[in-house]
Amino acid sequence: MEEKQPVTPTLLLALTPVVLTLIILGTQIFYFGVFEPHIPLAIGVAMASFVGIHLGLSWEEIRAGIFKVIHVALPSVSVLIVVGMIIGIWIASGTVPTIIYYGLKTLSPEIFLAAGMVICAVVAVSLGTSWGSVGTVGLALMGIGDGFNIPVYWTAGAVVSGAFFGDKVSPLSDTTNLAPAVTGTDVFSHIQNMMATTIPAMVIAFLIYLGVGYFVVAGDPYLSVALPGRMFSPVYRGMGYSTLNLSRGVEEGGTLMSPLIPWNAGGAFVISALGLGIAGDSLENLLYIPLAFACWTAPLIGIFYAYLGWFSPKASDEEREEWESSGADIAKFNDDGTPVAN
Repeated sequence: MEEKQPVTPTLLLALTPVVLTLIILGTQIFYFGVFEPHIPLAIGVAMASFVGIHLGLSWEEIRAGIFKVIHVALPSVSVLIVVGMIIGIWIASGTVPTIIYYGLKTLSPEIFLAAGMVICAVVAVSLGTSWGSVGTVGLALMGIGDGFNIPVYWTAGAVVSGAFFGDKVSPLSDTTNLAPAVTGTDVFSHIQNMMATTIPAMVIAFLIYLGVGYFVVAGDPYLSVALPGRMFSPVYRGMGYSTLNLSRGVEEGGTLMSPLIPWNAGGAFVISALGLGIAGDSLENLLYIPLAFACWTAPLIGIFYAYLGWFSPKASDEEREEWESSGADIAKFNDDGTPVAN
């Protein structure tokens, strides 16, 4: 019996369900004002399934592929449940008001932004969740910042920088575990490889917030991690690069960009949890986006490293052997660098 060969769609056919899903999602958000992405994503899954059937795949194969991705993302669901419990308990027990009270007594306006970023980062690393950090300590810091008469968008920028960067390097984080899972690496090597961009970005952000404190104040992600991770892993393997490079890239492009997109699950959560109402004339609250320095400087540093070839390791012999033993997909290239068509 001949082994069934996978069918490669054309670029136009591959992009069709993605583009149509984005159009439906944009219509729902901007025309109907509904921010829940579930129905557009379900329609997108259906369209992608029809494309698979058109290419000759059976429903059993399509279903197996869907379940495989769901299995990878399931740990994220349990994290969201725990985040909701933590936020509710902290608010009901008076933890948030207590933090605000002692924060106003111990922190000074000059160091507040820098300290707030570090506090959120520490909490996010400990809990393994940026959303939990934003909804608990971040919410308290918003109250402290208001007491210091600090613009809400500056405080939100510091909270987002610390929380999502702490989440990014926490071994307990769902996205930090998801990125290496979909690219075929281990979580601790993934975290170690991210330090080359994480540390410079955090130092830059810390100095900016500290400078602002002395000179101004004193006077929804998972798709963006899982989809590119699974899509580009064979390409990285075929080019001889360690997939650690890819896991770092999708983590920074997915996790860190999530809170900066208002209609993304991460951005919507930040706006809601920190009370950044954007209706009417309150669009200035979106200024937290450019002020979350750590979130957008790390990808820029990563691009700079990639351009120069710094911190971009080639695959080790052990990694290549693991690819062969696990039957991982490896893209093939012609001598001119173009991919070999199936």
